[in-house]
Amino acid sequence: MSAAEEKLDKLLELLQDEKTLDALTALVQRADILKELVNTLYDFKRSGVLDDLLNAAASLRFFTEGLLTRDFMEKVGKLQEVALIAGTNLAMDSSKVDCLTYALAAAEDAKPVGLFGLLSALRDPEVQKGLGFLIAVLKKLGSCQR
Repeated sequence: MSAAEEKLDKLLELLQDEKTLDALTALVQRADILKELVNTLYDFKRSGVLDDLLNAAASLRFFTEGLLTRDFMEKVGKLQEVALIAGTNLAMDSSKVDCLTYALAAAEDAKPVGLFGLLSALRDPEVQKGLGFLIAVLKKLGSCQR
């Protein structure tokens, strides 16, 4: 028996399987949707959008790899608990999350501050508010660690 005949026999065997027939029937019934999907994917590939999406997915995987561990999720749970105790419900108030995100992004270009810079910054009312918030969170975090 030649290789082509073996492949044909294998194909006929697969076509006799009920699961294969069900799958082929579903594909044929949705041929118009599949055609549209293939055309869209082709357009995305031709325009470079598909490559951009794949690169974005790879980057996201790189940044989140190892992040969603049980240990990390437990720490996030503790942090949320501390935030609730401190009177700051991060899960329910997205403005606080937005504020934190903005503050972290703005701090990317922060320059080192020495002792005199710290003392000078303590006169700023916004620094005082932020420091008060951090102290409240740290206090509750310390009480949770007992």
